[in-house]
Amino acid sequence: MNKVLILNTGGTFGMVQGDAGLTPAADLESRLREQVSQLEHHSFDLIDLNPLIDSSDLRVEDWSRICEMILNAQHSYTGFVVIHGTDTLAYTASALSFALRGLSQPVVVTGSQYPLGVEGSDAPTNLLDSLNLVAQPNTVGVRVCFGGLNLQANRVRKVDAQDYVAFQMPNGEVSYNNEVAQPVNLNYQTGAVALILVYPGISAAVIDGVLQDDRLRAIILLSFGSGNIPTAGSDFGEALKRAHATGVLLVNMTQCLKGRVIQGAYETGALLAELGALPGFDMTPEAAFAKLHYLFAKGADKKAIEAQWQQSLCGELS
Repeated sequence: MNKVLILNTGGTFGMVQGDAGLTPAADLESRLREQVSQLEHHSFDLIDLNPLIDSSDLRVEDWSRICEMILNAQHSYTGFVVIHGTDTLAYTASALSFALRGLSQPVVVTGSQYPLGVEGSDAPTNLLDSLNLVAQPNTVGVRVCFGGLNLQANRVRKVDAQDYVAFQMPNGEVSYNNEVAQPVNLNYQTGAVALILVYPGISAAVIDGVLQDDRLRAIILLSFGSGNIPTAGSDFGEALKRAHATGVLLVNMTQCLKGRVIQGAYETGALLAELGALPGFDMTPEAAFAKLHYLFAKGADKKAIEAQWQQSLCGELS
């Protein structure tokens, strides 16, 4: 019989009530087998990431721990289910889609809005749906299974904080060839990428602040509309010039839920084009963040990243 490995990284799914609120808890397998009778129809092992993480505490180094456990077990299982907290699930799902390109077995990332054992919890349904999805012969690459939906991992965004259907693909799915690379485990560097929301009246201090971190190599700007930033009467552009002068890579993405950056369509986006900012196309911010970390971890320099940025490595852009 085919056997699946379930990797519990933490998150609401397996949390229990603690003194200060919900907290990650181990021993998830015994609780699942006791409470979800339908699991008797599935062959699986379950291991806990050690230590477990509340997804709000996720660090990019945790991606290496998750990938290592999957790659070490890739010859023993026909597929993998990763249980993850919803707050940063889209980031991890995107990161796995890059790092595990070419993996023979499918990986399905899931979680829940409400803990296992709580009345109305979506944990059992999401897990059972994920196990059914990972067993399907046409499931390839990394997927997100949540709220009854089967989604491409690097195209998802969390769109609802409480609803059972928490994730969607605002810009749709993109087909790609999953066999063009070999899966790798990488050493990710916290602080290499900053993600900044542009807002009315944003000042140079925001950029200058992140430039104080000597680990910084790229800034993703979530700009207005088609890729616009404040220019008239603002010192924000001067700070971006300082960032560019230090060699920091700039990426221009729309903060809109749907659509893409069209750099230079408006005068207020011209400066970013002049500074050589890379357009974010129709990638999600989570996928862009993960892609930059992936390329940096692979040792790519600024010129190599500029060359690979516009390429769809695993369906992250159309």
